[in-house]
Amino acid sequence: MTDLFALVPAPVLGPASWQPVAAALAAAGRRAMVPSLAGFDAGGPPYAAALVERGAEQVARAARGTGRVVLVVHSGAGAFAWALADAIGAAEVAVVFADAGLPELAGSTPVVDDAFLPHLRRIAVDGIVPPWPQWFPDAGPAELFPTEAARAAVEADARPLPLAFFEERVRAGRQPAGGAGYLLFSPGYEPAAARAMQRGWPAQRLPGTHLHPLVAPAAVASALTGLAAACR
Repeated sequence: MTDLFALVPAPVLGPASWQPVAAALAAAGRRAMVPSLAGFDAGGPPYAAALVERGAEQVARAARGTGRVVLVVHSGAGAFAWALADAIGAAEVAVVFADAGLPELAGSTPVVDDAFLPHLRRIAVDGIVPPWPQWFPDAGPAELFPTEAARAAVEADARPLPLAFFEERVRAGRQPAGGAGYLLFSPGYEPAAARAMQRGWPAQRLPGTHLHPLVAPAAVASALTGLAAACR
């Protein structure tokens, strides 16, 4: 049975941020899917638990008949990695963090870093945080995208979310028996990559922007394949 690469987007983005890598993996003969987290906030709080349930259900359904799930979490999805791995319920799960924060092994992990939460509180209107592309109106995320088409696709996925979601914490969990690895793209995640290497995880750097999966999907797919093998 072959591995299934489950490419989990940041909660503030969507499938478009991973689709080019999924296509590159498929072209290389790998099984890949991108779950959609859209709508996890529809039923009200607790939002983190609803996100985990929604994402894990899609991955578990796609993983039937799969030898191993390689759970790839990007950016803010890192906080949910252990909870997702546990909820998927596959016989073997490996986790690769792609420019993502690391969840704690004990206690709980904030959905958003405490240092960044004040910014979200400032830009929220009536308890709703605007879509991610509007978070930085002065700088803007335009430089992260290789083409206007890529930008349009990612921005179409972005949606407003309740401020209360970003104020939640995710329960801690155990690192899955299948192992973990780290794929670094941008300087902002160097501390997380350093922590991963201190834990003895295999790690690789592909210098680029935070949305490097859009810029160099084939290279990212190759790196994920190598890290998945190293996790074993």
